[in-house]
Amino acid sequence: MKLGVFWQFVNEASMAHLEFARLMLKSARAVMPGVEVWHLTDGTSPALEGVDGVHRIDAPVPMAVRRMLHNANLDGDWLFIDPDIIIQKDVSHVFDEPFDVALTDRIGTITYEAEYAKAMPYNLGVSFSRSPKFWLRVIRHLNTLPLKLQNWEGDQMVVCAMLRQKLADDFIVKILPGAIYNYPPKFAGDGKDAALVHYKGPRKAYLMEAA
Repeated sequence: MKLGVFWQFVNEASMAHLEFARLMLKSARAVMPGVEVWHLTDGTSPALEGVDGVHRIDAPVPMAVRRMLHNANLDGDWLFIDPDIIIQKDVSHVFDEPFDVALTDRIGTITYEAEYAKAMPYNLGVSFSRSPKFWLRVIRHLNTLPLKLQNWEGDQMVVCAMLRQKLADDFIVKILPGAIYNYPPKFAGDGKDAALVHYKGPRKAYLMEAA
């Protein structure tokens, strides 16, 4: 298994996410010392120090499209994660199961009861992948969306729509429990039993304390 974290420079505010990526990398080295970690980015953003490699896509494309292009160009067993995640347990065993992609649901998490979860029941912040072709199909649909969504959130919208409308039935898509593999904490210190804790949105305030 290889681990790929996507981060690119957008503005000064995005530099905070580079610091989150450093903490994610530190946690990955602690619990999966042999894992190969790659920084996925554009052609000019500074590289995350300490990674095993940097994979750059320099095409002039919106950010979500670039992220999906990385997924679609990397063969083998990959775990694609957001930078604002702390890895608490080795998750390489997920690849013992047969699948093309494995995604996480929101059941048992704080976001499950929200209306947002009904529209997007899966979160792409954690994606286990061994099928570049799956992401090529996502890109095909993503390119039809307005530019705003091609930059942000459109990739997740497309994946959820593909599964809901059975447009990915020719792929083996495994759904993993988000409460274990993509857990958004309710408060600082929450999520100690989860393998991957995702400090998205306002939860980023808890990340530094957790790290």
